[in-house]
Amino acid sequence: MKRFLILFAIMLVVSVGLMWAMMAQNGYDLFDPRMSGMMLVAVLVAMYVSFRISRILAKRAERAESGSPLKGAQKSKLSGLFNSKSAALQAREARVAARRKQLIAEGKLEEEAPAEPEVAPTPAGEKPTRVPQSASVADKMAARRERYRRAKEEGKI
Repeated sequence: MKRFLILFAIMLVVSVGLMWAMMAQNGYDLFDPRMSGMMLVAVLVAMYVSFRISRILAKRAERAESGSPLKGAQKSKLSGLFNSKSAALQAREARVAARRKQLIAEGKLEEEAPAEPEVAPTPAGEKPTRVPQSASVADKMAARRERYRRAKEEGKI
C-alpha cells in the first residue's frame, strides 16, 4: 500500500503538471470549475497506472522469494523476457532427465558422449573443401571452387 501511495503521488504530480503546462500554453486555467472533469480523469489515470505498477513490482518480488524460474532474470534485465522457460517445459525436462537416468541405470540406454565435430583430415597434397566460418573470403572461395571442381569430375554437375 505504501508503494502504491508513493507511486500515486508521483503520477498525480506529473500528470497534473503536464496538464497545467499544456493548458497554460493555450491560455486556459486548469483549476477552473469547468475543468473538474479533467482533474478527475487525471486522478483516475494516476490511480490506475500506480496500481498496475505496484502489482507488477509485487509479483516480481514474490517470484524472487519463491525461487521460480524467472529468478535467474536478475543476471540481465532482458534475459527473463527472452530466455525464460515455462513451468510446464521445466517439469517435462525434469521428467525426461529422470527417465533417462532410470534407463541408463537399467542398462537399456547408453550414456551419450559429448559429440565432437568430425573433421576429415585432408591429405597434405589436397585442397580443403570446407573451411571454418571465420576464414577469409579468399579461402572460402577457394574451397568453393574445389568443391565445384570435384563435383564436376564426379559427374554431379
